[in-house]
Amino acid sequence: MSTSSYPRLTVLAALLAGAFGTAQAQQGPNAGPAPIAPEGQIDSVVVLGSARHDATVLSSSAPVDVITPQQLKETGAVSLNQALAQLHPSFNFPQGQNAVKGQGVRSASLRGVSPAYTLVLVNGKRRHTAAQLSGTDPWPAATVVDLNTIPLSAVSRIEVLRDGAAAQYGSDAIAGVVNIVLRENATGGEAAVHGGGYSDGGGHTTAVNAWKGFRLGRDGFVTLSLDRLKNTQVDRSEADWRQLFPNGDPRNDSFDRKYGTWGQAERSNWSALANGEVPLSAGLVAYGWINGSYKSSSNHVNPERVVKAVTNNATVTDGTRLGENDILAIYPDGYQPWMDYRARDGAAAAGLRYETDSFGKLDVAVSLGYNETARDTYNTGNPAYGAATKTHFYLGSWKSDTTSLTADYVRQLATAWTDSLALSAGLTGRHERWRTGDLGDPAGYSGGPLAGQIVGSLYPGTRYAADTTRIPGSGSSTSGIKPEDAGEIERNVAGAHAGIDAQLTRRWQVGATARYEHYSDFGGTGNFRLTSRFDATPSFAVRGTVSSGFHAPSLAALGFQSTGTTSNWSNSGSGALTPGQTRQFRPADPVAAPFGARPLDPEKSRTYSFGAVLRSDGNASLTIDAYRLKVDDVIIATDTLQGATVTAAFNRAGLNGFTQASYYLNGWNSRTDGLDIIGKSQLRAGGGLLDLHASASFLRTRVSDVQRFVTIGGAQVLAVGNAKVRDAEWGTPKNKLLVGARYAIGDWNVDGTVTRFGKYRYNVGDVAGSVAANGNTDQVFSPETYLDTSIGYRLSERWKLDLVVQNVFNRYPDKYITANRSSGINPFSFIAPNGASGRFVYAGVSYKL
Repeated sequence: MSTSSYPRLTVLAALLAGAFGTAQAQQGPNAGPAPIAPEGQIDSVVVLGSARHDATVLSSSAPVDVITPQQLKETGAVSLNQALAQLHPSFNFPQGQNAVKGQGVRSASLRGVSPAYTLVLVNGKRRHTAAQLSGTDPWPAATVVDLNTIPLSAVSRIEVLRDGAAAQYGSDAIAGVVNIVLRENATGGEAAVHGGGYSDGGGHTTAVNAWKGFRLGRDGFVTLSLDRLKNTQVDRSEADWRQLFPNGDPRNDSFDRKYGTWGQAERSNWSALANGEVPLSAGLVAYGWINGSYKSSSNHVNPERVVKAVTNNATVTDGTRLGENDILAIYPDGYQPWMDYRARDGAAAAGLRYETDSFGKLDVAVSLGYNETARDTYNTGNPAYGAATKTHFYLGSWKSDTTSLTADYVRQLATAWTDSLALSAGLTGRHERWRTGDLGDPAGYSGGPLAGQIVGSLYPGTRYAADTTRIPGSGSSTSGIKPEDAGEIERNVAGAHAGIDAQLTRRWQVGATARYEHYSDFGGTGNFRLTSRFDATPSFAVRGTVSSGFHAPSLAALGFQSTGTTSNWSNSGSGALTPGQTRQFRPADPVAAPFGARPLDPEKSRTYSFGAVLRSDGNASLTIDAYRLKVDDVIIATDTLQGATVTAAFNRAGLNGFTQASYYLNGWNSRTDGLDIIGKSQLRAGGGLLDLHASASFLRTRVSDVQRFVTIGGAQVLAVGNAKVRDAEWGTPKNKLLVGARYAIGDWNVDGTVTRFGKYRYNVGDVAGSVAANGNTDQVFSPETYLDTSIGYRLSERWKLDLVVQNVFNRYPDKYITANRSSGINPFSFIAPNGASGRFVYAGVSYKL
């Protein structure tokens, strides 16, 4: 941790101590009775992290947090992912992602590491991942859970376990666990309509949320929830700084350079969920839930200029030549394709739960998950067909499904040698499948009649006649799924776990969990988790955990293959100098072995954490938790492998015309050291109730044992450049601070939160600070501070108005320096933690049913 972090720690500690002390002062002899905290504000029962039925946020031996529906609602967030980013210091996920591979999926990242290391549960059951490999800068592409498929209106609370828990919950729970607990209402309901947009234009948003509870039999319930979200695109593009047309073309001086679009995607989402439970007999309950969603988003991608793009330093053009993707008969001034992403998602769970004091609790369940993603590209073309090209191509789809069977048993006991004892055990079986669905439109990637021809031959007698650029044989934007890339892969997982949580004395509790899992493709793995907590006084305790973890490579990482046309554009300037084809290989494909690929190994982790819990006699608390997370054999994608050695390897493999290769590999080991601080206080003030909160997350990631080179044809070829390493170490803000207050009096409530993100960095050159081949250079982004506020007024028992302003002062992150605007029109980075859209104003009305 850098020394510059310590002044901020001092300020934070002072704020927390002030809130903590104020709450204690309010409980003095003349203060009167302590206010009763709403559930989840100061302390509440949790199910994550312990088998004990009486575990709470502040009595747990591991760091667990609870986020309430009130908190979710008053953020004004229109999605679950956005709400968590605003409410939790350890939660990070860039809110401005608009890249092709990241525009549709919004997941959870804890402790600054990949979302693939955070397990998501719904009512304690594992949630399936999306089918698409999502490339969310700065993390490697992975298949992750899409949080925004779950209606916000269906959520009762969210529990966040900030600790490794693979022994308790299985693969993926390396950085932590997010458990989304659903509403269980037999009566009541609410409907809300909100609308808003950005004060600088765009992002016009309409959101409709509703839920209703129904009684099922005498003691059962069914709760129905529905969310509808629609927003227009945000455009924060600026004039293209690059040369757009060949030398001597008068349009270089007259053309309107503010021609493109760059910003958050247009979205249209539907999601619905039904959750129910009914008693069958004494102690026996049947339960289940079903969830469906449909999402679409559309966004523009990198513009295609008329002039040829190459990797020359800074200029990024060859002014004497046309671009190989030009289709001048249709797009004489160039063009900007746009992508449309669609996802259908379904999930269901059903089970039986039997519980009595003498028997304990047995929960047997089956859960299903399905996801299908499909993509189209518009305003594009295949230059190999010239004027006859189509301008819209369907790119194909991917599908994934998961079936899980679980049986979990917990029993609470009282023994002579413990104050309380909880025993837990369970069995799990899971079938996972990933596959390509529809193939892409052949017209988008096939070689038309002009494929391979010299551009100059199409324009005799013009300034372009001497142009020797050859026309590629595929569309200008992302290629569709080709027949040779189709595939299917599946696995079976079987596991068993057992654990014990014991209150050995009034002050000392311990816990131990062990899990064994067998993967049909990777064999067996055993993991453990040990926890302990000692309450030195009623108001002060220390706690710690040690655990191991396991993360199997996703089926998509094992089964994905992509064939396309080489690009001249890249962040690092490593694009192809001449047109050709590119192949992302499956790691275990024998054809990929001569390129240095080999079957992937699972990622394995070890987590150490130690913390303290302070609690006043009144409603104030402070938790401080330090951790170290070590992950070995981190799975990443190689840099682009190219050059004469690579081309020769393609030729030997019978893949003539291919010039670039890539694949997933176990690229390095990582270590993340961090500190989480969370303080809360509640007190009466001026006749109302004041909730104060301050929290912070500090982290540092370091990478070691990097597999820098692979051997191809007896030569060493760079596979993992330093820029990729620096992305892992610097692409996420090194700290995040949240300070806020909520005041409620009568029919009014007012909420305000200040969020500060620390420095982060955009990395390109192989040597830190160096200039890459296309003129890009490393850039450090300054800390960012934002104020969000909300005001609510209850008109009557049923009606309520609310107004939310996010980013009150209309702050933006630092802009890219000119040379880093690789698409010419993008002024801001993809990795800006709060996005780059400006102030968002949002108002609405809700009605209690």
